[in-house]
Amino acid sequence: MSKLKFFLLNLAVALLLVTGISIYVLHWLKDYTRHNISIAVPSFINLTEEEAHELASGHHLRVLVIDSLYDATAKPGAVVEQSPAIGSPVKENRLIHLTLNARNPEKISFPNLKNAAYRQTIQTLETKGFRIGRISYEPSEYKNLVLRFQHQGKAIQAGELLRKGAIIDIVLGSGYENNFVYIPQLRGRTLKEAVQLIRNAYLNIEKVIPDGSITTRTDSLRAFIYEQYPASGQIQAGSFIRLYTTLKQEKFTVSDSLMVTE
Repeated sequence: MSKLKFFLLNLAVALLLVTGISIYVLHWLKDYTRHNISIAVPSFINLTEEEAHELASGHHLRVLVIDSLYDATAKPGAVVEQSPAIGSPVKENRLIHLTLNARNPEKISFPNLKNAAYRQTIQTLETKGFRIGRISYEPSEYKNLVLRFQHQGKAIQAGELLRKGAIIDIVLGSGYENNFVYIPQLRGRTLKEAVQLIRNAYLNIEKVIPDGSITTRTDSLRAFIYEQYPASGQIQAGSFIRLYTTLKQEKFTVSDSLMVTE
């Protein structure tokens, strides 16, 4: 009888150990598999910094304000840009970078960039907090050399104070030869990506035409280019590209089918 009790006692201990280990393994697997779960980044646009922190906490994310710019059309102190973009899949505890709309326009001293290289100029101006507007050309011995800058049609002098976020137009030298460039392929790109590619190609954006799927600023930030005009080939530097944007994935499929048929 004592042997039976001893056997049953050991069996009970073994069962408890197995049960405990099983529970531990199940909890561990649950925590482990959470690492493969993605969170869709919510929209922080138009929220205050406090509201953004609250929303991020509810989605197990973190936010950090990294910059500010002045937009007269946006609410003072509200989020106007975010990275990663809305809807992007990210891991738990991911840090989301935010840009707020300044309550008052910050003034920045304009740098001395005359006779600088174009792409270096773009990088410097954007780093300073300015926005790039139209590029145009004038006769000059040196192709794509920066000749001067303009803001709202007026020439800008080095050291002049301008508000952060001001749009700067750039006048470049055309050189003595034909100044043609290749049109970049923009279909499937975000508007931000398309703008960068157009600038790097020494071209301008004529206009951005959204379809019916885009109704808010948030939609515009998430949208993709589904058509452009001109579509391909070479074009005179400083020319304009028209962009068409959408949130509808089927528009890409339709365009691909047309290209194959043709």
